[in-house]
Amino acid sequence: MNGQYHHIFRDPPGADTVVLLLHGILSAPQYFRFLLDDIPQQYAVSGILLDGHGAPAKAISGTNMQIWKAQVHGQFRRLSAQYRHIIVAAHSMGTLFALQLAAEHPKQIRAMLLLGVPLAVHLTPFGALCSAAVGSGYHPAPNRFPRAYAMQQACSILPDYRLWRYLPWIPRYLELFAEISRTKNILHRVAVPCAVFQSAHDELVSVRALPQLAAHPSFRLRVLRESSHFYYTTADEARIRGAWRKMLRCNQHLRGKTSGINEKGV
Repeated sequence: MNGQYHHIFRDPPGADTVVLLLHGILSAPQYFRFLLDDIPQQYAVSGILLDGHGAPAKAISGTNMQIWKAQVHGQFRRLSAQYRHIIVAAHSMGTLFALQLAAEHPKQIRAMLLLGVPLAVHLTPFGALCSAAVGSGYHPAPNRFPRAYAMQQACSILPDYRLWRYLPWIPRYLELFAEISRTKNILHRVAVPCAVFQSAHDELVSVRALPQLAAHPSFRLRVLRESSHFYYTTADEARIRGAWRKMLRCNQHLRGKTSGINEKGV
């Protein structure tokens, strides 16, 4: 196992709110490091490392989408039983799971931050080149190749220069495409407030997703003009964190009102 990538869990005494982190395919909860410092200390945090991640390449061929969904839904049930409020932060494939949870459990989820929602996908030549380089173990310089470096840092799979070892991953991506289609069909049922950020230079998610996201009444869509699927400029990261902090402050305000009602016994 790759010890750099692992589950994240924090459970402070008396917590009534939990932040659920849902990472994308080949990634890990550590992708959300830049959001963690803004989460209030009295909130619990749960970041699931999906099966087969943080491991050698062959582990992905030994798992599947149903296992990942069972992990996510099982953890959601456990969190729902323990905490009154759930806030979700999700990236890429994790946003599909988040939207499905929101459609099925609208009362338990207070709000969601969605990054790189893959309702329409493509693979740019640059994305293919970076993927091959990262998969083979190349370590790009962060200053010279920031987008490739961000992809390498987000990937929790141990690299293998024998690129044919990645061919058994094909079924996982076919399952991902099927999950995209399923999510698009239930999108109209999502009523949870969502802050959605899509990148204009995304190597994996197409801008063809923008019209459907922009038209959704529960989504507030922002397009990051200088960022990609894994890489955010300093200014764009600040925009994401600003929306994230606002979401957390709003939840604290609403919790305060709810707490006051309960204390009065109403």
